[in-house]
Amino acid sequence: MSKEELVTYHLNFHQSFAPEIEAISRIVSLADSDAGFLTKEEISEKTMIPTGKSSGKVEPHIYYAAAMKLITFEKADRKYECKLTRLGKLVVLEDPYLVENISKLLLHVFLADKHSAAMLWSYLFNEFIPKVMPDFNDELIQNAIERHFSSNVNLTPFRTCYSSDLSLGDLGLIRLKDKGYKIEPHRISRENVYVYGYVLLEKWEQILADRSEITFDEITDVLYFGKPFLWGERQLRDALDLMQDAGLIKVNAQLSPITIIKNQNSSFCLDNMYSLLI
Repeated sequence: MSKEELVTYHLNFHQSFAPEIEAISRIVSLADSDAGFLTKEEISEKTMIPTGKSSGKVEPHIYYAAAMKLITFEKADRKYECKLTRLGKLVVLEDPYLVENISKLLLHVFLADKHSAAMLWSYLFNEFIPKVMPDFNDELIQNAIERHFSSNVNLTPFRTCYSSDLSLGDLGLIRLKDKGYKIEPHRISRENVYVYGYVLLEKWEQILADRSEITFDEITDVLYFGKPFLWGERQLRDALDLMQDAGLIKVNAQLSPITIIKNQNSSFCLDNMYSLLI
C-alpha cells in the first residue's frame, strides 16, 4: 500500500475482530521501532498479538491502525513494514497506551471518516446513521448494508467496537440494547477543541487546499465534518464557536450561508492536541 494512495479495504478486512486498544498500541510501538519488513508471525512474536495461518488479530490491527492514521504500511511478499505518521509520533510521545479519551476520539473519527479505508465505518457514520438517528435495529442496518454493498457483512466487530471498554466503548457514542442501537452524539468539550480543529483543518487542507474561506454547507457536505461525532447543525455550530474562541477559525455569521475563515493549520492543532488535559 502506497503511503499517498487512497485505498479502501475489503468489507470484511477485520476478519471478525473489533479494534482493540491494546493491540493498536502494540502496532504503533512496532512502527516506532523501525523493524522493517516482517511476516505476520514475526509481528506476533514481537507484539504478542495472536495470529494463525488463516486468520488472527495481527493483520486486522495493522489495517485498523492505518485507517486511524497512526501508521502507514507497505506489504510485499506477505511481509509488512509499518511506519508512524505525524499523528502516530505524537501519540507515542503523549499517550503510547492510548488511555486518554482524546486519543480514542481521534481513532474513532478517522476510522469513521467519509474517506476512511474502512468502508463499513465510513458508510455507517456518514450515510446511514444520519438518516436514521437517534436509533435503529439490526434488521434495518443489515438491509441497508446489503442494498449499499450488495454483500453481507459481519456486524459483530462494529457492535463490539462501540460497546467494549477494550475498544472504543468508553466514548459512549452508541448504546446497545438487545438488537437495537441508540445513538449518543459526542458531547462537545473545551479540552477537545484541538481534536475538532485538527480534524476540520486536516480535511480542509486535504480537499479544499486552495481556499482560505469556505461555507458552512461545504463543511457538512464536502468535508463531512461532524458526521463521525454524530452532530446535528446546532452542535456543529457550537463546535465552530469553540474553535473560534481558541483562535483556530473565524466564523462570519453575517453572511448567508455562514462562512468560516481559517486562522490556523492542522499542524498547530496537532502540536497542541494534549495541551488542555488536566
